[in-house]
Amino acid sequence: MTTELRGLPREIVAGSGWHAFAYRAANTSDRVIASLSASVELRSWDRKNLQDETTKHITVQWYDSRTRRWEPLPADHGYFARTTGLGPRASADASLRLRIDAAAPAGSGVAFQTGFFSDQDRTCGYAAGAHYSFAVLTAGSRLSTDEDARATAAGPEKAAAPTTTVNRPAPQGIPADAPATGKLASTGASSSSPLLLGVAGATIAVGAVAVAVARRGRDR
Repeated sequence: MTTELRGLPREIVAGSGWHAFAYRAANTSDRVIASLSASVELRSWDRKNLQDETTKHITVQWYDSRTRRWEPLPADHGYFARTTGLGPRASADASLRLRIDAAAPAGSGVAFQTGFFSDQDRTCGYAAGAHYSFAVLTAGSRLSTDEDARATAAGPEKAAAPTTTVNRPAPQGIPADAPATGKLASTGASSSSPLLLGVAGATIAVGAVAVAVARRGRDR
């Protein structure tokens, strides 16, 4: 299983409105992934004082095609969507967007993504995950690049076997070995790219390690 963020800007000007990006999960195996729960978390810090977290200035939403509405990510930007019955070599997408309010100071941010999955033989684990660094520019600033943020491997989990236990809980309120539940909705782009659906009643489950990894990546 691989997961990634696509189209997250490398620089974002405070007060410049919404910026679209996407989460993609891909089944790289020859087995059906019975269940996949998508996780995204964002954090930002003041450039002058890295101890001063400025995440309160960031709003992140994802598009739920069932309700046709943009929905907020969970309070701590953890598990937000789920797909089932993802076939061999197939992928599933979720559309996201973020904005940074005009009062945000210059600084830097990190987006962390991963996914918790189980297959039909009840093997479960995490996608390797990655974090993406981006710069926050003060309102009215001019961009120096239009490139997307680049992925950096999230550490020890990159080489972990699917059954390796990591220091992060599985999604709460979602059975880790949930069976496939039928045909998935299409994003409209391709029948091989089903949309990740909302996680009803799931609670935040990205642990301290995810945050620590993202912060260590920013401070390097």
